[in-house]
Amino acid sequence: MAEGPYPFFIDLEATGFGPESHPIEVAWSDGAGEITRYLINPASVPGWDSWDEDAERVHGLERTRLIRNGWPADFVAERVAEALGGHRVYSDAPDYDERWLSRLFTAVGRPLPVHLHHIDELLLATMRRPSEFIWQVVARIDALKQQVRALSAGKHSAGYDVGYLVQLWRLANGHQVKMNHGIGPLPDTTKTGTFERVKMRERAARESLDPRP
Repeated sequence: MAEGPYPFFIDLEATGFGPESHPIEVAWSDGAGEITRYLINPASVPGWDSWDEDAERVHGLERTRLIRNGWPADFVAERVAEALGGHRVYSDAPDYDERWLSRLFTAVGRPLPVHLHHIDELLLATMRRPSEFIWQVVARIDALKQQVRALSAGKHSAGYDVGYLVQLWRLANGHQVKMNHGIGPLPDTTKTGTFERVKMRERAARESLDPRP
C-alpha cells in the first residue's frame, strides 16, 4: 500500500478538564502527513482566565508564554476551518478534543467546521482480517499503540501527539515508524517565535553568512 494519502488527525491541549477550561494548543496533520501546530493566546478571548497548574505540568505551557507567543483565537480558528473543513478528522480523544474545538469556535462566533471521529474506527477498518473477532483486532491495536508509545520518549504536546497518530496509522499499514517527524508546513507569519523551526532556520541562515572559517 502506498504511504499516502494520509487521514487527517488532530489533537488539542487545554488549561484543564473542568467546565471553564479552554484550548491553548492545537495541531493537525493533512493528507500528506504534514503537521501544523499553533499555540493560542488566551488573552485574545475575554473570560479565558482559568488555569490548572496540574494540567500545566502535563503540557508544559506557561500562560505567559502563550500570551507572548500564541496566536489570536480567531486567527487559529480560521486556519483550522481552512485546513480541516469538509474532511473526516480523527482523534484519540474525540469527546475532549471536539469540546475544546467547539469552545474555540464559539469564542470567535463561528460554527464548528468539523466533527471528530475516534482513530480506533480507522484502525479497526484498516487492520481487521477476514473472519477475525473484534476482540482479536482490538488486542492487536492495543499492542500497536504500546509499540508506538515506546518510541515517544515521554514527550507531550499537540504536535507530537498528532505525530503519534500519524505513525500509528503508518505502522497499521505496514510502513516504517518515524517518530522524528517535523512540524510543518509553517504559516508565513511565524516571527513571534512560536515555532522552534523558524529560530533554527534563522540561526542556520546567519551561520551560512558568517565569513569566519
